[in-house]
Amino acid sequence: MNESLITRSIKQYLKKENYYIIQCIPPRGQGGIHFKVENKIMYPDIIAFKDHVMIIGESKTHYSESDNSKLNKLLKSDKLYEKAQYILNNYFKSKYLSLKKINRIEMFLAFNKNSLVPKDEVFFYKVSKDGEVEMLKS
Repeated sequence: MNESLITRSIKQYLKKENYYIIQCIPPRGQGGIHFKVENKIMYPDIIAFKDHVMIIGESKTHYSESDNSKLNKLLKSDKLYEKAQYILNNYFKSKYLSLKKINRIEMFLAFNKNSLVPKDEVFFYKVSKDGEVEMLKS
């Protein structure tokens, strides 16, 4: 299983769940939307929005402690909501949609279904080799 399958599967899953897909970067792709985490730029693989909740995530073939740590740091960073709202406003304006307010931001990691999962504040999506997605909450 490769990272491209995981990213595509998550994107399809989110579309079926009626999320707006704001950014979806395939492996080795070039992202445009970024956040700063401890003065380092982070280009999330996926940014999506639904029902006043923005989700921000990374896709990997296996669970990644460094990405988990990075997402947890981003979740606790100053001005996260301000930057996320700016990103959402620009997306909605570009699609000629009414602006929405973000009430909550959730982080996720997506990876191979057979990976071990630690427990913390980040949600996880496990993806089977057939592209089936299972959402896990810690």
